Amino acid sequence: GDCAVHISAMGTGIPHLKVGDAALGHGLAALASLSKSDARLMAAITDSLSFEQACTLPTTWCTVHMSLLAARPAAGHYVLLHAGAGGVGLTSQEYCHFIGNRAMANVGRPYKHFYLHKMGLAGRTLSSRDGSAFALGASKLLGSGRLRFSLNSLSADFIACTFGLLRQDGKLCEIGKRAVWSYERHEAACCNHFTMIALDSTIDQTPWW
Repeated sequence: GDCAVHISAMGTGIPHLKVGDAALGHGLAALASLSKSDARLMAAITDSLSFEQACTLPTTWCTVHMSLLAARPAAGHYVLLHAGAGGVGLTSQEYCHFIGNRAMANVGRPYKHFYLHKMGLAGRTLSSRDGSAFALGASKLLGSGRLRFSLNSLSADFIACTFGLLRQDGKLCEIGKRAVWSYERHEAACCNHFTMIALDSTIDQTPWW
């Protein structure tokens, strides 16, 4: 799990860390007083981050980075971020702002819409409660355009609607776990691109990533 730690002991051949460093990353038994980790999953931090702040970063930022790396949207591309007020959604907005994407996001409660408006998405928030309202609102925002990328964690009608809003070379990156589409269903229904993002299995299979 995500952790922020002081390194008390380590092996050899690890140039980016030393004993006594403060670090963030992924560790086994991350809530215990003593945790073990692969050094490739850890990075040193400075005093600019508290431990409480640092331990919120690894999974959210790595998930977003994996998704953007898979989709590779460029400056000016339209992107849709589902559940935009969550940790991954907020991180995605920062990432997309850095790239120069034209981001829009869907959220539920009114105060979440207000919060995203204050973050620069005024006039570009959509419903995450009603699939029909979401589809209509997104179509109006896009006009004659189409999405290049969407990061999804919702289910049911929101998946089908999002595929319908993607352009032919667009990609939906799926981080949800419930009622998600299979690759076979997507291939039978759509001509755009689809990939499932699972940070836990990626860490197990390719920790050097």
